[in-house]
Amino acid sequence: MKLCVALAEPTTAEVAARMAELAPWADLFEVRADHVSDLDMSALLRARTRPILFTCRSESEGGAPGRDPGARRELLREAVERGFDLVDVEARSGFDDVVAGKRGRGLVLSWHDTEGTPDDLDAIYDAMAAERPDVVKIAVTARSIRDLARLLALAARHASDAAPGFVAIAMGPLGVASRILGGRYNAPFGFAASAAGRGTAPGQLTAPVLAESYRVRSIGRATRVYGLLGSDVQRSLSPAIQNRAFAERGLDAVYVPLQAESLRAFMDAVPELGLSGWSVTRPYKSGIVGELDSVTAHAAEAGSVNTVVAQDGRLVGLSTDGDGVLVPLRRRLDPSGRRVAILGAGGAARAAAFALVRSGAAVLVLARRAEQAREVAAATGGAAASLDDLAGVPYDVLVNATPVGSGAFPGQSPVPANALRPGSVVFDMVYEPRETPLLAAARAHGCRTIDGVEMLVAQAVGQFEAWTGAAAPVEAMTEAALGAIAAARAPLPAGAAS
Repeated sequence: MKLCVALAEPTTAEVAARMAELAPWADLFEVRADHVSDLDMSALLRARTRPILFTCRSESEGGAPGRDPGARRELLREAVERGFDLVDVEARSGFDDVVAGKRGRGLVLSWHDTEGTPDDLDAIYDAMAAERPDVVKIAVTARSIRDLARLLALAARHASDAAPGFVAIAMGPLGVASRILGGRYNAPFGFAASAAGRGTAPGQLTAPVLAESYRVRSIGRATRVYGLLGSDVQRSLSPAIQNRAFAERGLDAVYVPLQAESLRAFMDAVPELGLSGWSVTRPYKSGIVGELDSVTAHAAEAGSVNTVVAQDGRLVGLSTDGDGVLVPLRRRLDPSGRRVAILGAGGAARAAAFALVRSGAAVLVLARRAEQAREVAAATGGAAASLDDLAGVPYDVLVNATPVGSGAFPGQSPVPANALRPGSVVFDMVYEPRETPLLAAARAHGCRTIDGVEMLVAQAVGQFEAWTGAAAPVEAMTEAALGAIAAARAPLPAGAAS
């Protein structure tokens, strides 16, 4: 699949500048004429660094306001006459003369629904294909992950058609995977944002992310697809980590975000998504246990699954959350017989407690709400106390399983300085920022430290190896995590929307 970088700059000069700047990333450019105030077609053609898809979108299909149908028709007709490489005409526009003039010479016939995903996708496609365009483009808005699945099923049904080419897009956070997987369905191109925050439609990713992290140009029918299931996964580091691992090992595989509004909706969508496996994050780690054909003993004990392997038509669940705690810790000491204080009583604390108790550690769970601490302790085989008691608690290892110190609670530490024990190991699950106030204070008090990035990579390593059977490239995965964190910190371009 080729990358079409969408440009919605306000002036012709700015469009030309962006085409020059982004030429190394783009295979073609979409010029959104509905956004350009001083449109100069001759200047655009002179500045062309890659083929241009000329588009003048109507407001009803997501375009900028201000151009009436007659003016749009004239612009599109002129674009055909001037020989733009491709011209996009909306199927519902009634611009039959423009369609006839460009048919067979780069006609993209498009259909956009900015509100949802209609029930009659097949009928829409058939009517458009009957017009004999060179490319059919259908863009819907995913209100459910089921909508993504229906759109991908439509794309699969037409992937082997000799003509026309078919670009199928589910807009919005629930449909991001459709922007990555086009090559699996023989799409001629997919759309990329010109920069972070400058997408021309909801859910667009940048060309560097699509090309380098997701390697979309190499995705084909045989590519294995994995993903991250959760209710809010767009900022996760997992795609960067796992896709880097696939690239390092030369595997024809891709890992995509799978945001779902409910677990039931996701399970309904699974048959059409064609997944070889997936990660699970909140809030679905517990609920998914009952949806699988089998789970490992440790996952069953914890009542939590963070990894699913699709194997011989069966879905097998396991958990690598314990690896995220034990692998980094064992690089410093053997947890067996050690006293471990875990701060927090949420899912992360629970997973850590299960893993550490199994390893032979004496675990004490401390939380603001004593009842929650007691619940986790009772389930995992540890003891419980109030977080206020921490200063008097002896420990060899301290694990912060709370969000204190993260971006949600910046500059804060869950541990007073007088509760830090020189010579102990302090493990902070927060990974952004990597250097938390807790870790800085712990080092100053002579403690050994473990950061959240090391934990995140350790659990990702277990997932990668469960899916592929190959040794994970730990160093490359760590580098990918740090790179993704740095990229997330980068400021948006001036005037960009997040």
